[in-house]
Amino acid sequence: MSKLCLIQCGVGGFGHSWLKEVSSRSPDFKVVGIVDISRENLDKAGADADIPAERRFPDLETAIAAVKADAVLSVTPPPVHVQHARLAFAHGLHLMTEKPFADTVVHAREMLRLAKQSKRQLLISQNYRYRSFLHLARRLISDKILGNFGHGHLDFYAPADFTGTFREKMEFPLLIDMAIHHLDLIRFVTGRNIVKATTLSFRPDWSWFAHQSGLKMLLELDDGTAFSYSGDWSAKGRTTSWNGNWRLQCAEGSIHLENDQVEIARCERWAKNPTVEKIEPLPLEFTERAATLHLFAESIRTGNPCEISGEGNLWSFGAVMAGVESARRGLPVDIRKLIG
Repeated sequence: MSKLCLIQCGVGGFGHSWLKEVSSRSPDFKVVGIVDISRENLDKAGADADIPAERRFPDLETAIAAVKADAVLSVTPPPVHVQHARLAFAHGLHLMTEKPFADTVVHAREMLRLAKQSKRQLLISQNYRYRSFLHLARRLISDKILGNFGHGHLDFYAPADFTGTFREKMEFPLLIDMAIHHLDLIRFVTGRNIVKATTLSFRPDWSWFAHQSGLKMLLELDDGTAFSYSGDWSAKGRTTSWNGNWRLQCAEGSIHLENDQVEIARCERWAKNPTVEKIEPLPLEFTERAATLHLFAESIRTGNPCEISGEGNLWSFGAVMAGVESARRGLPVDIRKLIG
């Protein structure tokens, strides 16, 4: 099967990593052009990935005019995503963006509308989903290995060093930039959408962030199930993995994800000493960003949206935006009303 032709926008920092480690090595895509506002980024990334100088562009519009492409990958700040959507869909190209979806719900919905009008695929790269132990947790819940799932909790604590980056000064850095992964994973693992969020965001007095690096959230899933989330990006002492530590409470025991390992604990009623069993996940064919890029190709080839489509991801993005609104107002926010 011939490769699809891809333009990658954003090749500095994380974008450089995308190009060098993922898109330039893809079995599904050939990178036919790279875009960045920085000539230094273009030259460095182009040299590392063997992209010739004539295929390095200062903006997407110039790239589209110069090369024949099927799709665009946007590894850029969220406010740029809607700009790239307007250009890509106007020229009949498919689009995948890095998370989060956009900078506002209004822009996210515009991107969805443009994708539908152009009959092109829109995906959001939620790479945390494609880790084997999280697929295992999802299967344990869906197969009801411990009976019905009743409620859950996720802890995330890490001393994140973003010295000199925009995260140092952005508002709600944990909620907007990191919790998008965890809220999306809650949807993925439980198989349920989040419909309501109540949020307390705060800044510990020792935090090196300018704004709120601490977070407490109470979430309601679409079947009424409760899920809580607690985190701090300026946490000292014992830390969690970047995937967080999870407790999924079920009728016959609990499922635990700690340090990216999965255990189930069973016990009879009143018993205080459960039997604990570690379960090994099955390997995935594609993982992390390679998995999202492969899904992008499959969606283009089949014409069918996948689980990280823009339409599905609007629920994850909506949960983050509802969290922001709840933190500001001090009230619960209904995500269904927010995303329309």
